[in-house]
Amino acid sequence: MAAEQTTAASLTAEAGNGHEYEIVVDTVERTVHNARVTWAQVVEFAYPGQSENPQYVFKVQYEDAASQPSSGTLVKGGHVEVKQKGTTFSVLRSVVS
Repeated sequence: MAAEQTTAASLTAEAGNGHEYEIVVDTVERTVHNARVTWAQVVEFAYPGQSENPQYVFKVQYEDAASQPSSGTLVKGGHVEVKQKGTTFSVLRSVVS
């Protein structure tokens, strides 16, 4: 499992189209190099190393995205196209009982 986990550092180093995109995850500005941002990337920024932990469930909401709809809920395995600057994400972590 450790070999499959993605680190926040590797997320920002992904090969993209040469552009930088400034997103906000839980009030913290982050830079990504691809307009397509995945659920896994966002959760990794918010809760490093915890996205595959079975004791947690994550809800990811986004606003001001380039794709349509421009706001909504990002599901596990999904992605959204972000604007050059200003797309925001909110990640809620819940403990599975």
